[in-house]
Amino acid sequence: MAHRFERFSWRSGQELLKKAKIEEVRPGRKLRVLRQEPTEKMPTLLLVHGSAASLTQYLPLAAALNETLGYGIVCYDWLGCGGSEKPDDWYAYAFDELLKDLIAIWQDLRWPGPYIVVGHSFGSHLVLRLAASSPSMTGLVLLGAAKRFPEGHPIFRLPVFLLRWLQPTLTKAFLEMALVSKDPELIRQETDACNANPMSMCKAYYRQVRNATDAEIAECSKLRVLLIRGDGDGIVSASDMEALAQALPKSTSATVANAGHVPMLEEPGRVAVPWHKLTQLTQELIEEFVSVQ
Repeated sequence: MAHRFERFSWRSGQELLKKAKIEEVRPGRKLRVLRQEPTEKMPTLLLVHGSAASLTQYLPLAAALNETLGYGIVCYDWLGCGGSEKPDDWYAYAFDELLKDLIAIWQDLRWPGPYIVVGHSFGSHLVLRLAASSPSMTGLVLLGAAKRFPEGHPIFRLPVFLLRWLQPTLTKAFLEMALVSKDPELIRQETDACNANPMSMCKAYYRQVRNATDAEIAECSKLRVLLIRGDGDGIVSASDMEALAQALPKSTSATVANAGHVPMLEEPGRVAVPWHKLTQLTQELIEEFVSVQ
């Protein structure tokens, strides 16, 4: 399986971005959404990025899974991120509003299942909250995920003009913890993406962000879950992921070598090594799904 993904790197998948379109997923909520159809009977993956990130972090993995295995792909930029609209509205970035956006996209999946939802970093908690109330979901993949993330970092109590002044420093510190790669082009790409985030959005988001509750996580206990962490992740420790694994009894954990907090971007080929577990899981899900049709 792994050799089929060797040609994919962080540069892969850029052509997919041309297929992304702006969609009004809810009244007044215009998001950049990418939809790539699956081959017959293959699952659709709904990919959810993390805090102040972008669907572009998923492009290498999306290309690999769609081109090689025929998975359907749906991914989107949160409001305020990437190519989505960026309103100057505090409450537009409340975590419950972001969850409503995800629910709207989930309810608008346009191909037959099964459906597997993938969440990265704090996006994993949007995914867990969705999964807690979505019985038709057949599996989860959580990358760089923890049972608990810090809520409301005190630095975001500073006024926006100071946060803008600090933004390059904050970006540099974050990427030093998040990335293992020393590739200057990748670092430049991610630096530019981080520095493009409006700090008014970041402040509103980080002041209102909320973890999934223990009760919501418990509602996911019957789902099959794949947890993936880069071995050089300076944001989420191995013990952080283990705490989440213990709360999800049907989960399987895997570590990706030479990757940090964004393994699907840094090492999409190496993610294929644990991803074969998802492939095996998916085959079971397909057989179950087809048997009840």
